[in-house]
Amino acid sequence: MGLFSKFTKKGASEDAPAKETTTTTTASVATEQPSAPQAAASADEIEYVQSTWQLIFPIFGPNKLSAEELNAKKTAVGVLLFREIFSLAPEALQLFSFKNVEDLYESPMLKAHGKAVVGAVDASVHLLDDVSKLIPILEELGQFNNRKKIVAAHYDVVGQAVVNVIGSALNGLSEEQTNAWVKVYSTIKSVMLAAGE
Repeated sequence: MGLFSKFTKKGASEDAPAKETTTTTTASVATEQPSAPQAAASADEIEYVQSTWQLIFPIFGPNKLSAEELNAKKTAVGVLLFREIFSLAPEALQLFSFKNVEDLYESPMLKAHGKAVVGAVDASVHLLDDVSKLIPILEELGQFNNRKKIVAAHYDVVGQAVVNVIGSALNGLSEEQTNAWVKVYSTIKSVMLAAGE
């Protein structure tokens, strides 16, 4: 059984071909109904996601970052992520408490929030192999986001921004890597939305 198999559509095959997306980093994340079950990610797709994340945030191997370096990089990537979110959906800025802050991308509030979002992505990526730990975390985040009135369209913008930022950081993603990120993010989105209902 694959990732999030309890959310797989009845009768859907784990070996079914993935929906075709583009090889650019702007592949659409918003392809399913907001709380539609998602096909389980394969071991290869999980590996694509984890290996691309490891290239940006190396926590082992010869390029391993220290805890201080990881924190600084999460903050920097968080700022890039929010730049991309606001580029894709400028109106999204109105959802945040830092909407009226001068010098937005230097704001400690935006930096802290960006780091927290990247930290949530980081935790999710590292727990893809342990869904018994990951699903309760996602459900808790989904319930929190529901209280903040976060809806499916907001998740889609964030998902698109995540894929774009990762692709930009790595000078592009292969079609397989893009498809894996879209599939895994869509599954995460489904779990979080279902928990918020």
